[in-house]
Amino acid sequence: MQSFRLIKKIHLTILSTLLISGISFANPIGDIVEQSGSGYITRDKEQLDNPVGTEIVLKDEAQTVNGRMKIVFLDNEVLDMTEHTYAYIDEAYYDPDPNLSKMSIQMVQGTARFTSGLGKRINKANVNVSTPTAQISIKGTDFTTTVDEIGRSLVILLPDEETGESSGIIEVSNLGGVVVLDQPYQATVVATLDTPPTSVLTISNITPNMIDNMFIVNPPPEVKQALEEDYRDEQNQDQGILDVDFLEFNELETDALADTTEDLEFSELDIDFLDVDFLTDLLDVVPELERTTVQLRDVQESAGQIGNIDLIGAAFGFNKDSQYNVFVRDGDLVFFRNVNGLIEIIIASGNSGTLETNVESYQGIIEFGNGDKSIEIVINQSN
Repeated sequence: MQSFRLIKKIHLTILSTLLISGISFANPIGDIVEQSGSGYITRDKEQLDNPVGTEIVLKDEAQTVNGRMKIVFLDNEVLDMTEHTYAYIDEAYYDPDPNLSKMSIQMVQGTARFTSGLGKRINKANVNVSTPTAQISIKGTDFTTTVDEIGRSLVILLPDEETGESSGIIEVSNLGGVVVLDQPYQATVVATLDTPPTSVLTISNITPNMIDNMFIVNPPPEVKQALEEDYRDEQNQDQGILDVDFLEFNELETDALADTTEDLEFSELDIDFLDVDFLTDLLDVVPELERTTVQLRDVQESAGQIGNIDLIGAAFGFNKDSQYNVFVRDGDLVFFRNVNGLIEIIIASGNSGTLETNVESYQGIIEFGNGDKSIEIVINQSN
């Protein structure tokens, strides 16, 4: 639960995956409208063996065995899964503003066809489909993905069912590069996460209904040829490493800070997102924490004050006890915390008040500003 009590109007931004946004995994985001043969939904480790008509919620795992399954989401996005296919609903958020809505689906294995929706509830550009080796960005599109048992991915752009022309544009990308598909039956193959997608190829003599897991066992000739060409190119490029003279590298002799005279202050760019004590949420070995009110004054004057902003109960920079990163952005005071949900609180310049935080691993009060404490913020977070 999250609660906020504001006595004076301030600039306040709160983002949280689980609690602050009020989004529950139980809210339906779609329905299973068709199923043939065997398949099931896994939800909270519980298997639903007869999912026809079942509502889909966030974090559901959809899997077919000797059957097919069709899922329709709230904005008419369609996920049509063939046999032996496994997909995971990773993210789905419908905001009144379609530009703020998001959807992300992970294709783990098998073949599925994805058709983007109407765009009324979610901007099509905010829909993302991923495989173990690639990310697929969508711009009003109908396409298929085929993923084999080691994660290699084949992506095929399909034609518009009415006109036969291109249904849109998709970008297939990974750490190795980006490929754009914009014509019917254009395709690319991605072998590993850091291997560039193959050059764009066009598959002939196929229809959407022909695309299934047989493409894993017996790829179309165009796919075989593209893989062979990319393999030869990779072999040709894998040379010349012995010609590099690493002794000529002298960048370590340059002191990048030698001419810097300005004081280096903690800013948003200094946040270390790995410096978070996740064990407090995973290990139930610590006795129940005694609720206390933290009234800590930093012994270093520079750590407790920047400009006209005073802090009591926290220091500028990363605070190990509360897990808050505290810094100034454009004159405003920012409290940033990313543990089991992201919290970002922005206090407009010149305001003073208190921030009380009650979470599983920390309870305390931070005072900010140097005037009358006219702002009171209370955050209660629990699982």
